[in-house]
Amino acid sequence: MRKFIFMNTGLPTNLNVSVSLYLYIAKLLQGWRKIVRKLLVFFGVLVMLLVIGQLVEAQGLTYEGSTTIGETIMPEAAKVFEAKTKIKFDYIGGLGSGNGFKAVMEGKCYVAGVSRALKPNEKKQKPYYQIIGYDAIAVFVNKRNPVKDLSKEQVKGIFTGKIKNWKEVGGKDAEIVVVTERKTGGTITAFKELALDDAEFGPTKEIDTQNECVKYVAKDENSITHASIAFKEPGIKYVIVDNVEPNVQNIRSGSYPFSRPLILVAKKLPKGNLKKFFDFILSPEGQEIVKKNFVSVK
Repeated sequence: MRKFIFMNTGLPTNLNVSVSLYLYIAKLLQGWRKIVRKLLVFFGVLVMLLVIGQLVEAQGLTYEGSTTIGETIMPEAAKVFEAKTKIKFDYIGGLGSGNGFKAVMEGKCYVAGVSRALKPNEKKQKPYYQIIGYDAIAVFVNKRNPVKDLSKEQVKGIFTGKIKNWKEVGGKDAEIVVVTERKTGGTITAFKELALDDAEFGPTKEIDTQNECVKYVAKDENSITHASIAFKEPGIKYVIVDNVEPNVQNIRSGSYPFSRPLILVAKKLPKGNLKKFFDFILSPEGQEIVKKNFVSVK
């Protein structure tokens, strides 16, 4: 029990008690003032952090990477996601899978699209990633080209430059014009691995995007290109490879030889708005968007 020590001031006893009690209360209040000041500082910092967090959340998300994902899935997914959550995408880029992965790991974008399996050196960086669907890299020729099917070895021969004339694979006597996208994309990286067994491409006519490649083939009867099945359009057709068509069943089972995953990557386990987007794209509504051009995971 706390004891009061009363000073002998020569004053009446009751006055001595009053003075001592006053001094004790004043000291107690002084201590509480220090505590209150510290609490005010703490809550001030807490409020400031919450405001900063809200400002960060208010910023839109950003995407960089695969054009296969960026041009076919992301525009609609971003629109539907914003309508549901009021969270928008400020930017959807298309610098290719490798550049997208690099950008997200350097903190230059929130999410990257990679249209191939992650490489061992990428996995070593321990990113967070989710497969959101599956795609087939189709081999497209002009619709007037009589060639309907090729073996995997013939595809490899054409794209490495060993087979130069259509008559070598049952077509007309005409030089083969090989068209590819720029050599930095995820599609061309996956195709090189799956179709060429990592051999180098032969001479090609290089165009910026897959979409432009198939448009070129639609106009040139002797040309050939590889592109995501999502980019099929009038004037072209895909060839059957090793007697297997690039349909939903064969893509999901992996029996089509040029199948690949479609992946979204974040630098670390997503939180806040980014987590909401990952949850959305894997939801039934998000998977319906994927399914319009690709094979869904669910």
